[in-house]
Amino acid sequence: MHTPTPDTNPTQLLRYRLQIPTLTDADSIGRARQLLMSLGLIVDRIEAGEAEVAVVAATENPSPEGIRQALTKGGFTVQDITAEGS
Repeated sequence: MHTPTPDTNPTQLLRYRLQIPTLTDADSIGRARQLLMSLGLIVDRIEAGEAEVAVVAATENPSPEGIRQALTKGGFTVQDITAEGS
């Protein structure tokens, strides 16, 4: 499931909350953090089952589907991605 990206202005952060049930241990959390950072995302919080990331709305950034595809390719299962402007 995916929540549509809210309208944003170019100076605000766009935040995503990711539900990733395959984040179960320190190794998987570390690998997911590296993968998310390689996409240009700021990892605010990451723990078992969930991650919160942000990106400046004005920059080129991956869509929720792009994030899902990258995580899936990296061996993770993404249950849900929720986008929130802040």
